[in-house]
Amino acid sequence: MDGLTVNLTAEVEDSAGFRDYGEAYDQEVEGFDSNASLALVNDTFNGTYWVYPWGNSMYPSGYSTLEIVIITVIITVAMIVVVVGNMLVIIAIATEKALKNITNWFIASLAVSDFLLGLVIMPFSLANLLMGYWMFGDLWCELHAAIDVLLSTASINNICLISLDRYWSITHAVAYLKKRTPERAAIMIVAVWLFSGLVSIPPLLGWKEVRDPEDFPRCTL
Repeated sequence: MDGLTVNLTAEVEDSAGFRDYGEAYDQEVEGFDSNASLALVNDTFNGTYWVYPWGNSMYPSGYSTLEIVIITVIITVAMIVVVVGNMLVIIAIATEKALKNITNWFIASLAVSDFLLGLVIMPFSLANLLMGYWMFGDLWCELHAAIDVLLSTASINNICLISLDRYWSITHAVAYLKKRTPERAAIMIVAVWLFSGLVSIPPLLGWKEVRDPEDFPRCTL
């Protein structure tokens, strides 16, 4: 690591614009891990050199440009499928009289949670993944995490509700179908979302771990 520090410092000091930067540069490079991959990327606009402690990637995530492009294409296609597919389900159930039954109400509730996940959560999660840090501020980090938990929990609970509805419809066909009124179905759907909200709200009220400031802030659950 000492040899690498000397060599890099010599290169920097040879540049007319960085003669006075050698000492500060030494201190910065000595702080890197000995196993870290240091890459010098030439900035074609002003001829200066940028040192990235995470390798050839321009972001702390470590992904190369090619990897970023591939991941972006795949996840973007998945987001489009999620958003458009669930939107069509919601529109179909809301507009077609033949589809307006209680079972499809549960499916529509599931489609709403998945639709919002693809529309509100996935784009920011993709940016966080590719860049390796959170650039959207602390407030949106807290809201993003809470909404993520809310929608993910609601999606899981809606699937459970649909499964229970199908199970009871088969095992207790007569008794259950008599009790499954539109009012009770609406209460069941509301209960799913209320329970999901109870899971996601506490961190917004202060029940969370306080993190120290970071050069590259992260937003994790």
